[in-house]
Amino acid sequence: MRVAIIEAARELFAKFGYKKTTMEDIAHALRKGKSSLYYYFKNKEEIFQAVIEQEKDILFTELNKVVDSDLSPKDKFKEYVITRMKTIHMLENYMKVLKDDALGVYDFFDKLRGKGEAEEAALLTKMLEEGQKDNSFQVKNIHMAAVAIAIALKGLEGPLFQSMDNFDDFKIQIDNILNILFFGIVKR
Repeated sequence: MRVAIIEAARELFAKFGYKKTTMEDIAHALRKGKSSLYYYFKNKEEIFQAVIEQEKDILFTELNKVVDSDLSPKDKFKEYVITRMKTIHMLENYMKVLKDDALGVYDFFDKLRGKGEAEEAALLTKMLEEGQKDNSFQVKNIHMAAVAIAIALKGLEGPLFQSMDNFDDFKIQIDNILNILFFGIVKR
């Protein structure tokens, strides 16, 4: 029942937003009484938090698939960035929380974001170490590089999503960003 509540709420939050979705709406979508929701969750915010955690898990499941793939480190890195941006764009509730995060709307998101940032840094570190091992990458401090890349990717989310008219434009933008990340701006 808990999973069904989260799935129903996920659809409603994506369609109507957090503020306009009520406990009554979620109960109605499940054909249950509102009181049955309170057995599993204290309130709407707790349900929304579970929805966002589920979407974060979806994101990191997709990212782990890329990191664990047999691609070369450079191709893996490119696929990681594309997968990351495509998946975030697909996760409507997570995307809304990322946009609203600048306003500090959701108290619970700081804790979730901290866990996500640490998990992302670990994935990036793993890819950078792999690239260092096979001489694809030359990185002096892998941990610092992973943190810097994670921050850069997070900072690019808004501009990328705003400028994305279609996926081909998106891939061109990603290629440009990766060229800067890989090769910098120094003329060689």
